Amino acid sequence: MVCFTLQISVVLLLLLYAMTFHKGICSTSCNAKDQSALLIFKRGVVDRSNMLSSWSNEEDCCAWKGVQCDNMTGRVTRLDLNQENLEGLSLPSTLNQSLVTPSDTHANFSSLKYLDLSFNEDLHLDNLQWLSQLSSLKYLNLSLISLENETNWLQTMAMHPSLLELRLASCHLKNISPSVKFVNFTSLVTLDLSGNNFDSELPYWIFNLSNDISHIDLSFNTIQGQIPKSLLNLQNLKYLGLDNNEFTGPIPDWLGEHQHLQHLGLIQNMFSGSIPSSLGNLTSLNQLTVSSNLLSGNLPNTIGQLFNLRRLHIGGSLSGVLSEKHFSKLFNLESLTLNSDFAFDLDPNWIPPFQLHEISLRNTILGPTIPEWLYTQRTLDILDISYSGISSINADRFWSFVSNIGTILLSHNAISADLTNVTLNSDYILMSHNNFTGGIPRISTNVSIFDISSNSLSGPISPSLCPKLGREKSLLSYLDLSYNLLTGVVPDCWENWRGLLFLFLNSNKLSGEIPPSMGLLDGLIEMNLQKNNLFGKFSLDMSNFTSLVFINLGENNFSGVVPTKMPKSMQVMILRSNQFAGKIPPETCSLPSLSQLDLSQNKLSGSIPPCVYNITRMDGERRASHFQFSLDLFWKGRELQYKDTGLLKNLDLSTNNLSGEIPPELFSLTELLFLNLSRNNLMGKIPSKIGGMKNLESLDLSNNHLSGEIPAAISNLSFLSYLNLSYNDFTGQIPLGTQLQSFDARSYAGNPKLCGLPLTKNCSKEENYDKAKQGGANESQNKSLYLGMGVGFVVGLWGLWGSLFLNRAWRHKYFRLLDRILDWIYVFVALKINKFGELRASSR
Repeated sequence: MVCFTLQISVVLLLLLYAMTFHKGICSTSCNAKDQSALLIFKRGVVDRSNMLSSWSNEEDCCAWKGVQCDNMTGRVTRLDLNQENLEGLSLPSTLNQSLVTPSDTHANFSSLKYLDLSFNEDLHLDNLQWLSQLSSLKYLNLSLISLENETNWLQTMAMHPSLLELRLASCHLKNISPSVKFVNFTSLVTLDLSGNNFDSELPYWIFNLSNDISHIDLSFNTIQGQIPKSLLNLQNLKYLGLDNNEFTGPIPDWLGEHQHLQHLGLIQNMFSGSIPSSLGNLTSLNQLTVSSNLLSGNLPNTIGQLFNLRRLHIGGSLSGVLSEKHFSKLFNLESLTLNSDFAFDLDPNWIPPFQLHEISLRNTILGPTIPEWLYTQRTLDILDISYSGISSINADRFWSFVSNIGTILLSHNAISADLTNVTLNSDYILMSHNNFTGGIPRISTNVSIFDISSNSLSGPISPSLCPKLGREKSLLSYLDLSYNLLTGVVPDCWENWRGLLFLFLNSNKLSGEIPPSMGLLDGLIEMNLQKNNLFGKFSLDMSNFTSLVFINLGENNFSGVVPTKMPKSMQVMILRSNQFAGKIPPETCSLPSLSQLDLSQNKLSGSIPPCVYNITRMDGERRASHFQFSLDLFWKGRELQYKDTGLLKNLDLSTNNLSGEIPPELFSLTELLFLNLSRNNLMGKIPSKIGGMKNLESLDLSNNHLSGEIPAAISNLSFLSYLNLSYNDFTGQIPLGTQLQSFDARSYAGNPKLCGLPLTKNCSKEENYDKAKQGGANESQNKSLYLGMGVGFVVGLWGLWGSLFLNRAWRHKYFRLLDRILDWIYVFVALKINKFGELRASSR
């Protein structure tokens, strides 16, 4: 008994010793020089969330957040300042060099083994020479830090032969040194260079890495050429990510010899040919993603032998018929994406060997009914059967089946079903472009995105949106009921849905006035009420809607004055085809972000206010927008849809009762692309300043009382593709030697004193002589303009799309999140939600 008690006491003492040692009570305290250097470093850090509050002399630095020390020496061995883990922390734009400067007063972190500074996007490093003093480094992560000026990064990293893991994702690196044969990465296990700007073939040194290398990620670059067979040198490879590059040629048959491969990512390249059957030999494979290529042919049966496969994503131009053999041994499959023209030949009583969490059969030939085997999947969280030819469902069974599925995508089918008595409670619901009828289904408070646009729903909105919700807070952020047959008034119960960010009620048959409770939706980003029968004054005070960037009230019967209580954030304001009257209010000019203003087809009077020049977004301030819109514009004499990325500039004041002269200030809006002042009572001359509107593509001044000669400076408008000056009082000859003669004669009709081509009326000799002199003075200028036209167009397009889609840091972060919520939802999320939950707008 005494012996037993003694043994227990010894065990307890040992346990107590281990616990106190782990807590640092018995360990050596933090090295004083290391602690001093870290405190100096902290002074340059912006710590908005007080994440480094523990970094003080009052506490041992080994207990600081993000810091770990060696228990024996007290030297700092790990520094983790990853922005994702330390939210609200911003590192200085340049690293404090005292961290790595060997001197008597500052520490030399030669013991540092782990350094993670990733996701600090404001941090720019001109060079990486300071890393050479971190001689014990085994883990380095600088992802999403700008290294665009670092051209010798590879040579610097090669000075760390002990590195096991190197992550430099989305660092704006450009040079991957494709001709270098060998790099001294003798210990490297993980290499992540994804999301950079590498524009070459695969470098030679990749194939001569350590035999221990198991993880290579080169996705989201511009790497070209075919995959060379020397990749077989890396026989321990488990993860190979080559997604989103420009690889060509066939998927190599010898890839089937990589027996240890677990992840093979080839999405979004230019691979051609068929999927090699040898991939069926990769029995360790758990992820195979080859969609969005130029592949054709059938899916080989051997894929069905990959019993470890958990994620299978196939797409492109593949086709053929899938049978039970393609799935026979996929016992562990959890995610299945077949986004191609596959048909199915499955026994009606077939029960799959897997239970899926996610399935996407988008674009397959699945219909006309839901197959029986799909109902056997009891663990689904994501169901995407959009674009799959389904036209009928067993309503009770189907709605019961999807009631526990978090995300359902049914869009672009031909499903007919009455939804009047249906209740939906999935988090994300996309059911647009079907033949659903009846009333709007009820939705639970947990629904976040609900899109049932472009159906045949009818009746009032209130039964669905206005039931008492009790104390539960609605999570709805996106509501699209557009393009239906809904009637009645806009309900006055928006206090239930105060979390809305996007609201689309356009293209219905709603009537009545705007209810007061809509003023509670102060988080809105976009609101579209276009094409209804709404009337009355628009009296909502939206000045506190600080996120609102888009409002469309067009094609209703609103009256009174143009709304003035709009937020400074407004970018697009469409009020066309209403009954707004009075003058254009000066408050409209004080919206600094406005890029679209459409007040056409109203009853506005008075003159155009000179303050229009203050609309700075139309005057050259090019800022990339986080939002993307689809607009209905009356352009080039017809209505059309135009997608806007925040840089489109449109001013439409047509079909009103505006009078007076066009203010000269308007022609200083040099970034304007579309200007329509037609069908008013404007008078005076077109000033020669119009030649400075170098980006103008469409100009409509027709049906006014403008007079004088058409200024020769209008020939400077190199991008002008639509012109209408008809039915005015212009005189003299149409300027010669420009594209003005290329327009149809109808562009100048109704000006009896106008002459010259393309009109049939000839001008007098005196007019020709005057015009010839005037044209000669501008000839040199016009030549230079034509020379620059092509370059200007390309540069303009690059400015528009480059910042949004070719920013590697943005792209990498964006697609990392999308990978987490699965590739199948990419199309929808890419239009509506960006990487950090920042919502982007999309409307018709």
